[in-house]
Amino acid sequence: MKRSIAICLLFFCGCIMASTEQREADESVEQYTRETLGNPKYLVSVGFSSIEKLRYQTALDSSLNYAHIKGDDYKKMEQYVDSENYQRPDRAPGNIRQLDSIEKNKLFYYILDYSFRVDSQGHKKLKKYHFELDTAFKVLKMTDITYGRDTRQLQER
Repeated sequence: MKRSIAICLLFFCGCIMASTEQREADESVEQYTRETLGNPKYLVSVGFSSIEKLRYQTALDSSLNYAHIKGDDYKKMEQYVDSENYQRPDRAPGNIRQLDSIEKNKLFYYILDYSFRVDSQGHKKLKKYHFELDTAFKVLKMTDITYGRDTRQLQER
């Protein structure tokens, strides 16, 4: 009985945390979009995609994977980096920086899509943007995906 209550509480707390992250990301993205577009009067949010947590891959990740070292075994990671730095001193600064980023979880980021309607000279337009956010929900990158993901294709046509 106690075990099932504990499991329910953990599940409930996990749902609250996920919804809190989603809400904070949505608010941050909407505010950033408003500021970027000059605070238009008639900007109406249509919807947000669910937030996804991703991780940047580094050259050190590839080396560790090739050496069959798991990403959570920090002692083996440090030994591997020390060994590689001894063999290749030119890679030492990058390896040390990447190892520090891995250990301190600095490589995570979030992605999210935001759809909204805006009144542009009497015409209502539906716009869609793709956002990359850091772990504090600050916008790192904003891409207009209204007409598709790859904007270079549109420019070449």
